[in-house]
Amino acid sequence: MKFLIPRGGVIHPEFAGCLTTYKHRGIPSHITKRGGYWAGDNCAFKDFSADKFTTWIERMTPYRGTCLFIACPDVVADHGATLARWYEWRDRLSFWPLAFVGQDGCAPDQIPDDCAAVFIGGSTAWKMSQTAVDCIEWGIENGKHIHIGRVNYWKRYEHFRSIPGSDAFTCDGTRIAFQANNAIKDWRKYQNAAYNLRFDLSFRDSCG
Repeated sequence: MKFLIPRGGVIHPEFAGCLTTYKHRGIPSHITKRGGYWAGDNCAFKDFSADKFTTWIERMTPYRGTCLFIACPDVVADHGATLARWYEWRDRLSFWPLAFVGQDGCAPDQIPDDCAAVFIGGSTAWKMSQTAVDCIEWGIENGKHIHIGRVNYWKRYEHFRSIPGSDAFTCDGTRIAFQANNAIKDWRKYQNAAYNLRFDLSFRDSCG
């Protein structure tokens, strides 16, 4: 399981790429200069702005070729409201590989078949539940990229790393924003291997 470094911290070449949002200043040089892999979050956790998100998506269009996924707007800890947002935004973002964000109340049979990725969000209780694991396994079986949000320390990393197929997962964590050196050191240890991840971007082809 490889880390996507939040743009609010630092970009480090040992890790899989970066996770960026419309709240970050500018477009990371990891994307513009290196052509590196990236994913987009939607800032739904706090103060989501549909206008800013839409403007940012348009700005990121030239870099779609290295985009792993864009997290479709969601509602924290509320699967029903998140599903409603999915149907609201899906067609508007059909040009992108969209991640459906799993939230409290989500089950495998409630994940839209046309998503490109499954992003495990939700409260801590739901994220660490067997239902979340079931959603991940559904995603693997159906060829979806798997991303785990809020992975900062070994206990959570180990939990998801133990799932068969996790070598292809990505994850993120904001710890790097306030403990950069320690976070990089620990994540390097967690990954227990040199940076050598090659992503299969074929899942994007089904998204138009």
